Amino acid sequence: MKKLIPCDTQGKKPGITELKQIIESNIEVIEDALTAGLGYYSPNARYTPGSLVIKSIEHRNNQSYSMTYTYDWTIFNGCLDLNSAEDAKESVSFLVKPEGLEFDIIDFDSATTENEL
Repeated sequence: MKKLIPCDTQGKKPGITELKQIIESNIEVIEDALTAGLGYYSPNARYTPGSLVIKSIEHRNNQSYSMTYTYDWTIFNGCLDLNSAEDAKESVSFLVKPEGLEFDIIDFDSATTENEL
């Protein structure tokens, strides 16, 4: 799934610091998509809002970048006597385009066994 953070780079190649500032000031655009993979662990896993932190951004080639980030999440299941707080470290690719930063995020909503048939 593609997610776009609109920004005007004025045809220039932004630096890592500028990219981080753009993403941090618009994190709500991609935050849900970046943390959507928690269903893999359990349907009871929940993202801790506001805990997403950008750890690094690396230039890969041309207009392609990779962003590493962390976030906290919790899981509670009383029947299994499970109450835990965890953290996750993930990475995502994005492109710098004239219209903004285009993130290529895995669409976990479509990753079910019913779609395998």
